[in-house]
Amino acid sequence: MTTRIVGLVVLGGFLMAGVGVRAHHAVAGVYDLNKEVTLEGRLKKLNFTNPHASIELDVPSKDGSKKITTWILTTASTQTLTRQGVNKTSMKPGEILKVTVLPARNGNPSGFIRNLQLGDKSIQLFFGDGND
Repeated sequence: MTTRIVGLVVLGGFLMAGVGVRAHHAVAGVYDLNKEVTLEGRLKKLNFTNPHASIELDVPSKDGSKKITTWILTTASTQTLTRQGVNKTSMKPGEILKVTVLPARNGNPSGFIRNLQLGDKSIQLFFGDGND
């Protein structure tokens, strides 16, 4: 009887964890999958951490003013980045980056990186339908 109860508790834990992971990875809930924005700016900071790495990118205004907007951009997991040849030393603060992002639905300067241009290398980071 005790073994059965422990088994049910463990199974319930696995099921609950699966729901949390699915909800966490629902890109479509936060970012607009029907719109892409291309940004070019200076890397302010790389956060090479899981579950998703992120970068802070200082993007100058295109209207000729000297205004800088810091975009907070989420990307793939560190494992996915590593498989694509990107590690925590691949980008350095001050480096110019060009990214294509799915912008935040709420209009904030944030997004999910779809493509990252590192020098002459273009790295595709998001392919899915929003459930990745």
